[in-house]
Amino acid sequence: MKKKYKINEIASFFKISRQTLIYYDNIGLFKPRFIDSETSYRYYDEDQFSNLRFILILKEAGFSLNEIGAYTKSSSPEESLNYLEKKNELMDLKIKKMIESKLIIDKKISEIKKMMKKDDIEPKIIYLDPMKAISIDLEKPFNYLKYDKTFSNLLEIRKKLNLHGNEYFARVSKENIISGNAMEIDTLGFFTSTSYDHQNSIEIDGGWFASIIHKDTWDTVEDSYEKLFRYIEDNGYEIVGDSIEFFNEVIVHLGKGEGSTIQITFPLKTFKNKIIKNFK
Repeated sequence: MKKKYKINEIASFFKISRQTLIYYDNIGLFKPRFIDSETSYRYYDEDQFSNLRFILILKEAGFSLNEIGAYTKSSSPEESLNYLEKKNELMDLKIKKMIESKLIIDKKISEIKKMMKKDDIEPKIIYLDPMKAISIDLEKPFNYLKYDKTFSNLLEIRKKLNLHGNEYFARVSKENIISGNAMEIDTLGFFTSTSYDHQNSIEIDGGWFASIIHKDTWDTVEDSYEKLFRYIEDNGYEIVGDSIEFFNEVIVHLGKGEGSTIQITFPLKTFKNKIIKNFK
């Protein structure tokens, strides 16, 4: 004779509450094999274990109780298979979205940790090789809506050229920076490893650059520019072009506002002995 199990035993074994089993019984999802007419005790058989286990698996996987009920009432193997295959497709899509969301979160975690480290924010001299890029000039006057539109257009170009990556640059005129408009970007773009036959292809000259890493909210970027200007002036360098800001697409919340890591650079007139001496 098969052993019968009381509701408390089943609840303990499957680590669910007694009330859950009673609810499943009331809605017809998982009913006991036998109910004692005198005591009203519910009893379950061992061969019901696999059914309950699968119900709990489906629930953990995101099935609603109504969906689970619909599946358990399937009238044929074909209907059961069709139901599970459709649900499996939805789960695959959900997993894909979860993975994509996790990658975004991982990038933001990495960016915040990088911004919290302040051991590399002092101005210095760097050498940059010539850089190939795709760029778009922003429509004037500058505003954030135009910025977002231009950035979206860049993403479309990147997609059409099948170019991956999240490194970008912005060009800001020296005049705008001096006049206190460091956020008024003139050009947005991204770098490429080779030249492309595209109307927006450009090449940025290499050479010696004064550089500083900005690790704060965007509204404080002028503080970093001011610090870099003092460094350039104190060392007797001469700026010969507009600022080029290197950044990635990861934006993080820093409590007091939004921000990202931005490497600010200015091309310098080459004073060979002086540049190399300071670079060493």
